[in-house]
Amino acid sequence: MSTHSEDQIKVKRTSPRPADDPQRRAAILQAAQVRFAQDGFHRTTMRAVARQAGLAEGTLYHHFRGKDDLLLGLFSALGEQAQASLDPAALATMNLRAFLHTFLAAPLTALAQDDAALFRVIMSEALIRRDLGQAFAAGLAQTAGLGAQALAARPELRGVDTAELIRLGMALVLGFTLDGALNHAGPPDAQATASRITDALLAWVAGGRA
Repeated sequence: MSTHSEDQIKVKRTSPRPADDPQRRAAILQAAQVRFAQDGFHRTTMRAVARQAGLAEGTLYHHFRGKDDLLLGLFSALGEQAQASLDPAALATMNLRAFLHTFLAAPLTALAQDDAALFRVIMSEALIRRDLGQAFAAGLAQTAGLGAQALAARPELRGVDTAELIRLGMALVLGFTLDGALNHAGPPDAQATASRITDALLAWVAGGRA
């Protein structure tokens, strides 16, 4: 007979061991993304995620405390995916239009994966839960900060509020993605949409100098 109380078991599950297997962690996140997209966040269980990943349920708790932690992990993975597709050295050699287009296409592509299924899950939770909403916003802000910092060094944008410029761009990225999700039209084409947003931002810059 087990000598562990139910409370002791819960304590163990809310204090996972450090994850030292990036591949397993990535596999768990991929499984969570599939289950969240198919069943919704609230109906998905940790057991279902474990089955999807082909792992024992207890193994999940070595990496994630629970479903909220999985969703936060997916937030981070989205940001990392967008940032990994951006080569700072290559961006530095681009003209302003190419820079903006490339920078904006990265989050558009990340959010569009799997027919924007993860984006739908994220928005359904982020809009009603302040902690998750703030975590998602923080991830976007981190990506935006990288863009604003790079733009601030460009001589052609001297006197332009580059943080505001990127903030507007990211807002439009979310807007176009949300529009596609609400209308069940699928995610917007990343390249075409990045071009449209770039045109709008360049017009905003030109208008501010007129």
